[in-house]
Formats: sequence, C-alpha cells, structure tokens
Amino acid sequence: MEQILAAEGWLARRASGVQCGAMRIVLALAVALVLAFAAAACGGGEEVSPTPETVEGEVQEETVGPGDAAAGKAVFTNDASPPCAGCHVFAAADAKGETGPNLDEALAGDDAQYIYEQIVNPNSEITEGFQEGIMPDTYDEQLSEKQLADLVAFLNENKGG
Repeated sequence: MEQILAAEGWLARRASGVQCGAMRIVLALAVALVLAFAAAACGGGEEVSPTPETVEGEVQEETVGPGDAAAGKAVFTNDASPPCAGCHVFAAADAKGETGPNLDEALAGDDAQYIYEQIVNPNSEITEGFQEGIMPDTYDEQLSEKQLADLVAFLNENKGG
C-alpha cells in the first residue's frame, strides 16, 4: 500500500510539473505572438496612404444642380429668412444691405459651387472685414434644394453688378 501511495504522489508531482511546463510554453507563445503583432503594427517602413486604386466607392461632394435665376431672385429678396437682401448689396435685386459683404464684388470670379458652399457653410471662408458667425448657417435646413439651386443661379448669373 505504501508503494501505491508513493507512486500516486510521484504521478501527482509529475503531472503538476507537466501542467506548469505546458503553461510556461503557452505563455511564451502568447508573448511571442503579441510581440509579433506589435512589430507588424509599427510597420517600421514606409508610410502608405490611400490612392485612387485603393479607395473603394465615391467621395460624395455636395453639388448644386441647375436652378432658375428668376425664382432665385424671390429667394434672395423674400423667401430666405432672414432675406439675403436685408444684409447684402446686390444690384440685380436692388439690395442695399450693409451687414454682409457686397455680393457684386465678393462673388466676382467665383463659380456656382463656391457660391453654394458659402450659402450652406458661410463660416468656411470669411470675407475680409467681416466676422465669423454673422451670416446664418441654417439656409441649407430652411431652403429646399431647388430653392438653393435657384438662389445660386440668380447670384451666379448676376454677380459683378
């Protein structure tokens, strides 16, 4: 019986040693794997940026569609709230506002897309001599896409006085 108990003790010690050794091996492999991933993530080489060949899909850019300049005059003088004519000088609308830039001068040389961007995101570029936040930034919410297109067409066709 003593021999059986001695053998059981010897087996228990060996099994414990095997488990401990196996755990050390697993731990060492886990550490090696983490280090390998860390080294791969750091790159250590050239910096790669997306190219047209690697970008999937299209970048959506807000664009303005064709509009009706005559209808745009009504948006400029009445429909927008506050009306554009209350703040800007613009000869085609007989507008004499003084709060914002003179659009006959400020829009000269600008295309329809730029005009649209200035209406829907007026703080993206501030005309010299004026402060940020004066022009409401809600016209894209209060005006329909058609009204915006009409307004842009009116401004674009009549800019420059």
